[in-house]
Amino acid sequence: MYKKWMFAVVIMILPVLIIANHSFGANSDQSIDTMDLSDHMMRYSSAQYTQPEIDVKQEIEQDSTFEGFTKAAESNDLVLYVNEKSLAIKLQNKKTGYVWGSGLDHPENYRLNKTWEQIVQSAITVDYTDRQGKLRTESILTNDSSPTVKLSDNGFSADIFLFQSKLKFQMDVQLKGNELEISIPQEKMKEDKRNKLVSMQVFPFLGAMNENDIQGYMFIPDGSGALIRYEKSSKSSGTPFIGSIFGVDEGIKNKTKASKDVIPVQQIKMPVFGAVHGVKQNGFIAIVEDGYSYGDIVAYPAGASTDFNRVSSKFNYRYEYYQPTSKNMNGINVYQKEMNKMDIKLKFIFLSDEEADYVGMAKTYRNYLTDQKLLTKQEDKANVRLEFLGGEMKKGLLWNSVIPMTPIDRIPYFTNELKKNGVEDMFVIYKGWSKGGLTGSLPGKFPMERKLGSKKDSKSTIDKLNNDHIPMYFYTDYTKAYEGASGFSGSKDVAKKLSAETISHKENDLTSYYLSPKKALSIAKKDLKNYEVYGMENVAVDSSGFTLFSDFSKSSKLTRMETMETYKDIFSFLNKNVGGTALYEPNVYAWANTDKYLDIPMSSSNYVFETDTVPFMQIVLKGSIPYYAPFTNFNSNQEDQLLRMIEYGAYPSFLLTEEPSHLLAKTPSKNVYTSEFKVWKDDIIKQYKQIQETLGQVESATIEGRKVPESGVVEVTYSNGKTLIVNYTNSTFMKDGVEVKAKGFSMIDKGGEQ
Repeated sequence: MYKKWMFAVVIMILPVLIIANHSFGANSDQSIDTMDLSDHMMRYSSAQYTQPEIDVKQEIEQDSTFEGFTKAAESNDLVLYVNEKSLAIKLQNKKTGYVWGSGLDHPENYRLNKTWEQIVQSAITVDYTDRQGKLRTESILTNDSSPTVKLSDNGFSADIFLFQSKLKFQMDVQLKGNELEISIPQEKMKEDKRNKLVSMQVFPFLGAMNENDIQGYMFIPDGSGALIRYEKSSKSSGTPFIGSIFGVDEGIKNKTKASKDVIPVQQIKMPVFGAVHGVKQNGFIAIVEDGYSYGDIVAYPAGASTDFNRVSSKFNYRYEYYQPTSKNMNGINVYQKEMNKMDIKLKFIFLSDEEADYVGMAKTYRNYLTDQKLLTKQEDKANVRLEFLGGEMKKGLLWNSVIPMTPIDRIPYFTNELKKNGVEDMFVIYKGWSKGGLTGSLPGKFPMERKLGSKKDSKSTIDKLNNDHIPMYFYTDYTKAYEGASGFSGSKDVAKKLSAETISHKENDLTSYYLSPKKALSIAKKDLKNYEVYGMENVAVDSSGFTLFSDFSKSSKLTRMETMETYKDIFSFLNKNVGGTALYEPNVYAWANTDKYLDIPMSSSNYVFETDTVPFMQIVLKGSIPYYAPFTNFNSNQEDQLLRMIEYGAYPSFLLTEEPSHLLAKTPSKNVYTSEFKVWKDDIIKQYKQIQETLGQVESATIEGRKVPESGVVEVTYSNGKTLIVNYTNSTFMKDGVEVKAKGFSMIDKGGEQ
């Protein structure tokens, strides 16, 4: 207990000291009580939480004109209009009368120079390099490109030629019900020999809002999800949000060469964004259906470039990368010679009334994924994840050794200890079981490290856990290959960048490489026989579910999309031939082959322009795939973390060992400060019981509603009629006869009975 207490104190006191030193001078006479109260009030009104909505709906007045626009299509829900010169569009909601526009009716009323006005009013804006290699920007109106428009039954198509960049392409726009589909096929795109297309934005100002003219927000898929509420322009909002869908392509893009005005973001796992004009009045969610492998989600708050809040996607046909020109790594920045191969396809789904908020967006996306068979229903049990570290590698002067932390045959003892104390539902992940320990073996895995057990021990442990209905997953990774490990060739099996360098990382003085995806698939198939020999029925795969890159190896060249398909083949193979497949932080394309989502993001990045954190991903997944929070024993504020797990519908996780964690101090796992089972046993029992008391009542149910009655208090409504109220604050919350204690929670049914 002493170790756990010391770890928590160290983690908690550092930021407090920093904040105190930054906020208050040495002679400040402000009392501690006042500081605590102020911190308490600011905490729950910060971007770490979701803010309450204003009760009174704003009356939205529009001065919209259809002059210069041609009616292109009409459905039961929307009417589509197009300006045949700029290809700007307007969509009128037939039920509410609200008009969405991709441009402005009266641009002279806003602070826009000529270049920005042309961009705002145009459907397409591109960046390209000219014959001197300089980066240029052009929109449809820059040189009066005059596209050729052909109307069809459900919309229109346009042949576009941009005079300056000399780029030819076709755009197709189709209206179906409350959906607008936009596509730009690459097969009909033609570049000039001297000008090279770099990127393209499609309707970048659709749904843009001038400052805070209307109450509402933009939604971005940052972490669990984040909102950017419409506010006045300010210096603090001068930086945009730019996030690469599914992360940076490390085969092309150089992380260290990122633009200075771009803040790195949590990896985007869902290619979606949205906007709301009047909460529960008007909104849309946009889904990037194709082109996401080279796409970005971009959001500009008012004050970043213009006074408009705008969110859109950007498609990168060429990336800039660093090309070494000498052995000492001197070099230059250049753009790719070959264009990235992709079709662009965007789907906008327009929402109104009760569905016009981030909850409605998440439910809409959930339905979309289900229809596309990208989200399938898995067994959802309120349980706890116990991740045991078997052994870890320790470097030596002449040879490496393995520090045994948890032999495999000790695991049933720990699960029995928990069962004696009422913990009935749990599953186990065993990591670091391979010969050489956690970081000493990959991609080679077999035989099992002799200090941890044998084939007989493995089968015996699995049988004992199966008899207690405890699934056991064996940790693996089909992306990383550690320097000095067996099972791969450094010259043949490692992925290469466009610059011909190997894709590698260094962490805690340990170098790892990315395996060629083709080699990874081959290893997975070869592993099958050994999995069977050891009785291994389930696997937990790290890295591969969230790592996506191009491989420029001469013998196994793959685009990013081909890498994605290869990884999907790996997950599908494991599901069919091994058993359960749990994935760490998987991107959406891997969800169909995931039976447990590990380490789900539980917050946004809390950037200065973000105003709210929302559980968008959790609303999408709840009731389909059980998901697990990051390790409790790595979190300094366990009380609030547990409340957030309960509110977000996430199950608890613990990283555990039999031996004390200080033995890892000189290993690559030196960041594991506290993991000893006997130290964390009571916390596991306590959290399990609280999860059962709440989330145990909504197993397999979906989240259908969420609201914030006041700062620090959240109500979550489930499809089975249960409503969960979580109170993060230090005061009791009362509503309709229901009392929720400070730092507490309450589950009620439709009739309000607790």
